[in-house]
Amino acid sequence: MNLAVLLKKDNIFIREGYQDTDNFYNDFSFFLKRNEIINNNDKVKRLFIKRENVQSTAIGKGAAAPHIFSDEFAKFTFCMALIKNGIDFKAPDEKKVFLVFLIMSDEREVGSHLKALAHIARLVSSTDIVEAIKKTSTPDEVLTIFKKKDQLI
Repeated sequence: MNLAVLLKKDNIFIREGYQDTDNFYNDFSFFLKRNEIINNNDKVKRLFIKRENVQSTAIGKGAAAPHIFSDEFAKFTFCMALIKNGIDFKAPDEKKVFLVFLIMSDEREVGSHLKALAHIARLVSSTDIVEAIKKTSTPDEVLTIFKKKDQLI
């Protein structure tokens, strides 16, 4: 799966930090609404929080990959969030998460979700993508680094 093709500059969310994942998901859902990706930000926020409460979506090495299904998404949507100061996602390695890969679609895209999750796991485990993107400050910089690292997979 070529996630670099799916990631758009307007789908990159950069913030300094959050007290917890609930606050992160609240702001991120407003971001999606402002970018006219969804209509109901409360519904999407609740879905992300519910998913996180089932089991942490952190994958270790400073990354997380939350993924939800909702009829709010007309198509498979891939976003990234850079949290400059990190956030506690209850990661298996107990490290803060700085880079969040967000996967969203309706329920017809189960296969795409699985492919994206596998790709993200390979990307995080076999490259220094988290450390490289932590040094960026703009969506353009994030996108450039992501495309370079994604080509390595």
